[in-house]
Amino acid sequence: MKTWRYIESDGTGAGYGLATDEFLMDACSDGDKATLHLYTYRSHCALVGRFQNIHAELDLDACRRENIAYSRRLTGGGAILMGENQLGVCLAIPDALGAATTRDLYHLLSAPILHALRQTGIQAGFRGKNDLEVGGRKIAGLGIHVNPHGAAQFHASLLVDLDIPLMLRVLNIPLQKIGDKVNIQKVEQRIATVSGLLHRPVATDEVRQLIKSAYAAHFGVQLACQPLAPAEHQAIRQLAEEKYEHADWVFQRSPQPDMTGMGLKKTAAGLLRTYVALKGETIKSVLITGDFLGLEPLFQHIEAQLKWSPLDQQHIEKVVELAFEKHNTAEAGIEPAELCQAIWRAALGAMKEVQHTYRGSCYYPKISL
Repeated sequence: MKTWRYIESDGTGAGYGLATDEFLMDACSDGDKATLHLYTYRSHCALVGRFQNIHAELDLDACRRENIAYSRRLTGGGAILMGENQLGVCLAIPDALGAATTRDLYHLLSAPILHALRQTGIQAGFRGKNDLEVGGRKIAGLGIHVNPHGAAQFHASLLVDLDIPLMLRVLNIPLQKIGDKVNIQKVEQRIATVSGLLHRPVATDEVRQLIKSAYAAHFGVQLACQPLAPAEHQAIRQLAEEKYEHADWVFQRSPQPDMTGMGLKKTAAGLLRTYVALKGETIKSVLITGDFLGLEPLFQHIEAQLKWSPLDQQHIEKVVELAFEKHNTAEAGIEPAELCQAIWRAALGAMKEVQHTYRGSCYYPKISL
């Protein structure tokens, strides 16, 4: 029987928790065995996805008032609030365990979580690309990152319980995600917790032990408890300070001051926020952010191709369509037309902001989105 390393930790800081998971993944690259890390963050930490604009996703002033630490994950997806009542799951593996696609990998690595929930009587399943749901209500978010050496980090954030009023004060939840009005009732209709579904307070550790047993049984492995050694703690602290607590990492994907136009588009791939800066009738720069997964090469290619290009809708469409042809977008969950609409909305906003008049020129908007 194979042996995996097992680590439990509680009350970890935002940067330190994320650094721990990257450290464990990279250790797999050096030949170490897989590691299952089940942990909680200190109450509370706000974590944005790899490709999100943190200024748009979090109320940073509220975070400071509420003493909530924040950082940016290595995995994609949306902003989340983590604390003692949300269980963090990280499985670091040296390879993809034979999965054919990213979707297969999500199903494979999250299967023990679904099994553990079923043991409590909660019948959960998949929703979209990276959520677990119960009756249409999200109970966990998932994320995967593969490093250049092929080692993978699987993330899950499981809602054992949740302080919804605090979440609404800290997270900027777009109306496109919830409905015409963001309030507690609307959020409760979209989110489920273990405690709420079982109608009793549930300790996070109770769920952790079920998930621990489920992973061991599902993969036929023995989990050997091996806490982090002092040298590992030191390496993780250094990674946290240099990356996950550093402004260059935390505030990346932030629009530049001259990006005066913003477009918002809800797609199957997630919520996209696009930003555009103009110089006269030329696109100076484009930034595509959001809670998407695995689309960074595609979007970076489009950003580069549109930089210093004509402000012309047909040209934008051509660049986007060619980029989709060049990149593997089989599991993208977004159509070229949707991205074009988001970019063009941002361009319209930029034109209005800089008060240029394009009426009568070839750049005058042909459609109203």
